[in-house]
Amino acid sequence: MQGTYMTIKTRNGLFQSALRRGFWKRLKRRLHQQPTYLEAFEQWQARTRLKGRTDCGVDSIPIKHIVGSLGRSREFDRDFMPLDDSVELRWQRLIRLYLTGITLPPIDVYLTDDGYYIIDGNHRVSVSSFLNIEYVDAHVIRLYSNVSQTSL
Repeated sequence: MQGTYMTIKTRNGLFQSALRRGFWKRLKRRLHQQPTYLEAFEQWQARTRLKGRTDCGVDSIPIKHIVGSLGRSREFDRDFMPLDDSVELRWQRLIRLYLTGITLPPIDVYLTDDGYYIIDGNHRVSVSSFLNIEYVDAHVIRLYSNVSQTSL
């Protein structure tokens, strides 16, 4: 599959494999009473008060520490497998680029006490996760929070 040419049929097959893998991973998570979906960043904002932020630059971060997303928490599950066909075309383009060895830019994330939230790069993380890549380069912005909103 490595090389400069990948058929649409091959890309479609890989995407369908990602959908199936996601189904089984979500089922396993449910059985173990673990979260199955990404947390929306807005949920974090609702329960905390932002104290400050620091630009930490680019770093390699573990995909397993990504807990949520800004704006795309209903397109991918907690393991970043796609939830439906709505992301298929972009996902297929990205897997073709990955498998031909093209380096893509770092994703953008917020780092909180809960973990990482993706600002930009959900599709890149999804393809990386499907390919069993454990780390991804990310531009990290550390968010500092104060007292929880619920304890006020």
